[in-house]
Amino acid sequence: MPADRPVAPPASSTPPPAFAIPDPYPPRYTRYVLFMVLMTMIFSNVDRTILSILVEPIKQDFALTDTQMGWLLGPAFAVVYTVLCLPLGRYADTTGIRRDIVAWSLLVWSLFTCGTAYVTSYAQLFVMRMGVGVGEAGGTSPSVSMLSDYLPPTKRARGISVVSIGAVLGMGIGMVLGGWVSERWGWRNAFLAAGVPGVLLAILYRLTIEEPRRGGSEGRQATASNLWPTLKALLATRTYQFILAANAFSLFSSMGRNLWEPAFLIRTYHMGQFEAGTWYFLTSPLPSMLGIFLGGYFADRLGARDTRWYLWVPALGHVLSVPVLVAFLLWPEADRIAMPGALAAIGLPSMPVALLWSLVGSVIGGAYTAPFMSTIQGIAPLRMRAFAAAVSTLVTTLVGLAAGPLLVGVIADGFGARFGDDALRYSLLVPTLAPLFAVVICLAGARFVGADLERARSTDR
Repeated sequence: MPADRPVAPPASSTPPPAFAIPDPYPPRYTRYVLFMVLMTMIFSNVDRTILSILVEPIKQDFALTDTQMGWLLGPAFAVVYTVLCLPLGRYADTTGIRRDIVAWSLLVWSLFTCGTAYVTSYAQLFVMRMGVGVGEAGGTSPSVSMLSDYLPPTKRARGISVVSIGAVLGMGIGMVLGGWVSERWGWRNAFLAAGVPGVLLAILYRLTIEEPRRGGSEGRQATASNLWPTLKALLATRTYQFILAANAFSLFSSMGRNLWEPAFLIRTYHMGQFEAGTWYFLTSPLPSMLGIFLGGYFADRLGARDTRWYLWVPALGHVLSVPVLVAFLLWPEADRIAMPGALAAIGLPSMPVALLWSLVGSVIGGAYTAPFMSTIQGIAPLRMRAFAAAVSTLVTTLVGLAAGPLLVGVIADGFGARFGDDALRYSLLVPTLAPLFAVVICLAGARFVGADLERARSTDR
């Protein structure tokens, strides 16, 4: 990090006047936009993560190892995703209409998801995963930038939380839907069930969403910016540096865990695909949505008094969640709770006690996402917001999505001879402990947030 920049004073506890402007759009329409972005993120993550519940049947059909599946779960998607997210983010900031970029991206990744149903080899499956990454590169960053112009700063962290809520909800729906369809009609039809609705949503999104005026939510006027000087200034912003590093460890943890935990339930607890997907949805993505919203809520409320809370909230969530999620992995699998008749009738005869730890840890551990995204949008110039989100996406995707699932698969293969089906259990400890590094980074960077937010608000007025 640059040593010649002045150290920021303690964060300001009094919000500037820009925080007090009214909503730029009618509340009902803003809620509709939030709902459409939520749906887009749901389908994005259904298509991105449905493969994780289909690991076992695909492994059997193509005679693959955990390492090969790790390549599919991570790098096959992540590499092309990261290569394209920067130019698409820059295009969204300059000449592109963000609404159109999101709609076309949704269409592309949905079509590649449908195409996965027809692969006949590992190589074709790899190419289809790359195609999903091509489409999804234009989804998140333009969406986050667009929401920043719909939502005033006092509501931004809560509003932008729909991006992360949609992500975890999509992951959970993908697990349940994928497992249910796969058990009845095969894993190929699971990809069709995930992809076809996205095509229809893309058309609706393009026809009903209005492109907002840049800076309208803050009473600011966007001006043209030269890429390299503005990018240099953004990358020299200390808050941005700390968030990039902390978010990388956070995503390494969540992607490394989330894309392998359904397979962990199948192997260690001998569950079927639908049972594993359902329990996983109920005890990880579903409670994570509450944690994401609460993280945004408390960051907005507490950050209005002291801006350091924008990084303190993620740090607190991580430090409390790590021991709870370790307990989830190591709890004896024989400890179970019998389900009442109605739940048992749909295929859930008992609940492992370990899943209670997963539920609690998922609520607490989800607190980091909305404060990170909201703060990035607050410190970035108006014409750099999508690009700033794209740079963050690049870093977190390479470290989190590319490295996390692959490393877990490699370690599980290495542990296989010694631990058998429990190899995955112990390999998952690596990403589960990773957020402790993010805690240290957040605590170190919190003192710069106030000055960096004020510096960004003093421009483009």
